[in-house]
Amino acid sequence: MDALETLFEHQSMRNYTSEEVDPVRIANIEKAVRQCSSTCFFQLVTTIRITDRKLLAKIGLVSGGQMHIAKCPQLWMFCMDFTRLSRACDYKLPIPFDLFFAGVNDASIACEAALVAAEAQGLSCVIIGGFKRGLREICKLLDLPKGVAPVVALCLGYGDDKYREQQKPRLPKHWTFMENGYSDPYNEAELESYNQQMADYYQNRKYNTRTETWSEAASEQLKHQPRLSEILAVFKEQGFAFDEAPLPESGKKTSAAS
Repeated sequence: MDALETLFEHQSMRNYTSEEVDPVRIANIEKAVRQCSSTCFFQLVTTIRITDRKLLAKIGLVSGGQMHIAKCPQLWMFCMDFTRLSRACDYKLPIPFDLFFAGVNDASIACEAALVAAEAQGLSCVIIGGFKRGLREICKLLDLPKGVAPVVALCLGYGDDKYREQQKPRLPKHWTFMENGYSDPYNEAELESYNQQMADYYQNRKYNTRTETWSEAASEQLKHQPRLSEILAVFKEQGFAFDEAPLPESGKKTSAAS
């Protein structure tokens, strides 16, 4: 499958067959991740591939009972990792916010690259962010030292096609794409039309049918987000700071990404 076809046909999959993912496909995903753009070529991402069933079950449990994590063939955890940079450049903890932000960006890019590489090879995936409910426990389960923190994760395997649904409708394109500046696209009539599309989708899909609109579903999700103070406390325990601090001086400037 070519890159555009892979991107156009994406849909999240939480149910998988028992078939093992072969080493060639895994190696291709790893290569795609390694070739990702990297802020200042710092190479800040460490990826932990989790296949141990007991460990997957524990991660699913502390992530708010997400049993698709416990049942998936493997979970790839994308972490920002400053241990290499701190040793190679004698750069001391804590890591300031500008570098923290770079680590979040790079890990997110790596996760999307892994998803595309997996789906291009006939695998299915779902990106996981809700594990942050159990962020402290996951840091302990994965033995993460200071300077390392999980950002985003990816369940992957061979999707069970009986659970494959139609793609979810998206917001109108002009709501999310603009040129040469921002213009407010919000329109009540268009929102009402989109909410009806999503209500029809939820009512007509094969599994987990429900009666709600996009606005209602998003509002419900917003009620259950983990408290920011709790997340920040864990990141601070892992060696990150959120006050202003400059990057270390160096002999010459580096490019933004490579």
